[in-house]
Amino acid sequence: MPDYTSFFLNSSSGVVPLECVEISHPDFEQPFRYVKNDANGVTVKHADGGPDVDYVYQPMSIQRSTVTNDLDQKLALTIGDVEDELIEAVISARLGDNWNQRPQVKWRLYRDDDLSSPMVELQTLEVASLSKDGTGNCTFDAKAPELNSVKTGETYSLERFPLLRGMI
Repeated sequence: MPDYTSFFLNSSSGVVPLECVEISHPDFEQPFRYVKNDANGVTVKHADGGPDVDYVYQPMSIQRSTVTNDLDQKLALTIGDVEDELIEAVISARLGDNWNQRPQVKWRLYRDDDLSSPMVELQTLEVASLSKDGTGNCTFDAKAPELNSVKTGETYSLERFPLLRGMI
């Protein structure tokens, strides 16, 4: 894996960082794969060493809200989804068999002179909110899955659980 620190400290000024975003869901026909800053698109290899993967150019804004070693990672993305492909795929997925699963987002950072492995790859994030504005942009927030937000739906009362009285 290329060294992220040495890229920013030692690489020549001609090397460009390429931000790649992959949006997937079991009900999508295929994942949406976009690259931010290469108008010709790129073909890369993921860290798992699988087959080559194509990313198409899409104008977008990506804002990472935390550092990469934080477990509470978040992304705010605005994608120029003028033809509504992404929005329609998400709406279709909400009506599909896997309606209870959120679309997943993977963000990877490559350097344009070495596309064999990402320099940085965030954990898989989930789309938390999605909206479309009047200019054709699709805006969404992706964040780490909430693993500890399970609710039982039970009401705890002193009649049902008398030992709780000592906690009050």
